[in-house]
Amino acid sequence: MRSLGLHMRLNGSLMALANRAVALQLPFFQSFFVNIGNNKMIQPTKQEVDEFVRYARTHFSQLYVHGSYWINLASLVHTGYTVFKKEMALAQRLSFTHMVLHPGTAKGAVTKREGIDALARVLNTINAVDHGLMIVLENTAHGNLAVGSDLSDFSLLFEKLDKPERVQFCLDTAHAHAFGYELVTEAQQNAFIALIDQYIGLSRVQLIHLNDTTQECGSRIDQHAIIGQGQLGRASLQRFAQHPLLSSVPLIMELPTLEFEHEEQILNDVRQWL
Repeated sequence: MRSLGLHMRLNGSLMALANRAVALQLPFFQSFFVNIGNNKMIQPTKQEVDEFVRYARTHFSQLYVHGSYWINLASLVHTGYTVFKKEMALAQRLSFTHMVLHPGTAKGAVTKREGIDALARVLNTINAVDHGLMIVLENTAHGNLAVGSDLSDFSLLFEKLDKPERVQFCLDTAHAHAFGYELVTEAQQNAFIALIDQYIGLSRVQLIHLNDTTQECGSRIDQHAIIGQGQLGRASLQRFAQHPLLSSVPLIMELPTLEFEHEEQILNDVRQWL
């Protein structure tokens, strides 16, 4: 069966999160390192780190940390680089395998290309040494100076990377729809996937965030919905998940806050598609 995971909100200990993931029969999960209870980055003790690593190596095939929204590596001013480095270091200690990042917004710049250049410089610095994490850049929903909403931004970025093989791509369906890519019909999905291949390369698609959205196409507003209850709808998301050119790519759903039983129901439903 194809791999299906979930983005999980950290509200307490990392072990509690991992136990919930196991109870939901997840082969992997994604989370922030910021605790939603106090909006602070977690600071596990060595004992807590060791316990989590032992548990994770037993139960999960890979682990995805989503970089916090304080990080903006395409900015020319406040980049959140210190936070980025701290989260990377914690991900390494906890044996996470992937770090998912929004490319950021070119704040302080006149053109978006300046932001792409800034992002490339940071990624080249980070990837100059072997840090053991795969950096996964995600398409976003916003316009203006936001980097990575327009798929062609990634083509420009990858040309500037010294080690492009160490940066991969996460495709978010809700973000693509909100930015203005139409994904409802089979023809629209085929055209969109052709653009991914043109600008990024299908071999770089490391992860799919299979998300529905409350927002109209082109709204440029990032607001997720329960799978099948948004503007994309169940049929189109099922078709996308089953597309033969993407059929081997792991999926993660980023759902609104739900009770355990509701998450379990949605997971079991989507698993029937795969």
